[in-house]
Amino acid sequence: MKILLKEKERNDLAENKDNLNEEIEKKFHASIDEMEKKKIDKKRVKEVDQSKKRAVIESVLDERTLFQLNKIVINGPIGEIGGIISAGKEANVYLAYDLSGKEIAVKIYKIDSNTSKWMRNYISGDPRFKKIPHNTSKIIYLWAQKEYKNLKRAYNVGLRVPKPIFIKNNILIMEYIGTESTPAPLLKDIKILQEPMNLLMEILEFIRILYQKAKLVHADLSEFNILYYNQKPVIIDISQAVLIQHPKAEIFLARDIKNVINYFEKLSIETPDPEDFYYRVIDSEI
Repeated sequence: MKILLKEKERNDLAENKDNLNEEIEKKFHASIDEMEKKKIDKKRVKEVDQSKKRAVIESVLDERTLFQLNKIVINGPIGEIGGIISAGKEANVYLAYDLSGKEIAVKIYKIDSNTSKWMRNYISGDPRFKKIPHNTSKIIYLWAQKEYKNLKRAYNVGLRVPKPIFIKNNILIMEYIGTESTPAPLLKDIKILQEPMNLLMEILEFIRILYQKAKLVHADLSEFNILYYNQKPVIIDISQAVLIQHPKAEIFLARDIKNVINYFEKLSIETPDPEDFYYRVIDSEI
């Protein structure tokens, strides 16, 4: 079920802002219920009771977020909002449509003090963010900006990541990876891989180019944040990625390489030596 806000409806809602929040929230709840009833994506959307459905929505749609989302729906670039794609500890991701009807992904970060605490480990030491706020909301906003900037860096050097489209506070809009209303599955959920050796090489090449050209380390790369789309890897959840100048960048790099190689070793794939590949990444002349 799509949430369609036609031009006349948008104008009416804009004139009556008191009713706007309630209207959008109802549409969110309705879309979640409908999407789950149809079981559009059984692997990514779990069956939960009504109270848990409400919790999924309300965990990100606080009053400020809802107000900002309303403005984006009225003014663009969002034209319609569909259902939820994934719910995580850090953020929820929703299927939406731009003003031309093309699918887009809307990532809404949760305003949560517990979540903001571990984020400091990846923000502190990043020369792009010299001042770290103490306010929880501002830390989350900074985190969202960080993912937007990281996606932009990776996308601009030709890496397969979702194209960043728009950022405002804790709302990030980016390219949707999937076919119509069915999102691409995570690598961890794929039972049989086509040409796994090529896939391994492509992911390792992503790590190398991300470091050497985008000057970033993903810092949390594994089969849990790699989408498998058209038999190709698309890397997601890049908010924690750090510049190579970060004091822990090389530790994070070694961990990323180890995670990827461990996954493919379990599939009985011949893998390169992690240490050799590590030095190949940090030394562009090798």
